[in-house]
Amino acid sequence: MRGGLLTSGGNKLTNQHFRLNWAWISFEKEYYLINEDSKFLDIVLKRRGYLGETSFISISTRDGTAHKDSDFKGKAQKQVQFNPGQTRASWRVRILSDEEHEHSETFQVVLSEPVLAVLEFPSVTTVEIIDPGDESTVFIPQPEYSVEEDVGELFIPIRRSGDVSQELMVICYTQQGTATSTVRTSVLSYSDYISRPEDHSSVVRFDKGEREKTCRVVVIDDSLYEEEETFQVLLSMPMGGRIGDKFPGAKVTILTDKDDGEF
Repeated sequence: MRGGLLTSGGNKLTNQHFRLNWAWISFEKEYYLINEDSKFLDIVLKRRGYLGETSFISISTRDGTAHKDSDFKGKAQKQVQFNPGQTRASWRVRILSDEEHEHSETFQVVLSEPVLAVLEFPSVTTVEIIDPGDESTVFIPQPEYSVEEDVGELFIPIRRSGDVSQELMVICYTQQGTATSTVRTSVLSYSDYISRPEDHSSVVRFDKGEREKTCRVVVIDDSLYEEEETFQVLLSMPMGGRIGDKFPGAKVTILTDKDDGEF
């Protein structure tokens, strides 16, 4: 830096050089994404510029949709120290998990009051806490169902867990096994059920707040003696959620009617 120096006698020396040695402190990242099941988040601070002195920086949290002591807890230490030569430091935040289903929530961590340093961007970082359990998830509650051939209609339950505040749609379709299927307009003889295609005609819709719907399958009683036969009821292409990993589908067994074929 170029400037002038005023002496005690009132004389001025021009074109004198001054050197200001600054240490610059900021967060390493402007944004963090953390799972609610994680126990800790280490937020990294960095320092550049002049590193010959010890620098200090105050650090604090600012509530957003996430709240201190219910969703997170900052480290008791409210100041971070950089020793001579040190370029990186961290400050730990504890993430508090609960059993409630919530949307993602955010809070901020803020730097202020630097000592032997100055702030630079970003001096605020945002932390978003996500809970995978909150995602709306559809599933069939058990892997197998049995039904008599003369039942007429079979209603397979479809359940939804997690966030149910929005609508959700999912296709419930059938897949042929040992039982043979037919489409609704076909001749029903020698078929065991009416198939549900994997397209828009097989959509099951959940309204806001709904947790259970049914997938209707028509079972055909052809009055012929047959061994037990099976087919699959499956879920696919969800909109507004995801399909659960445990039971994405179910096997349906059509039980033998011992009277069929007897005279």
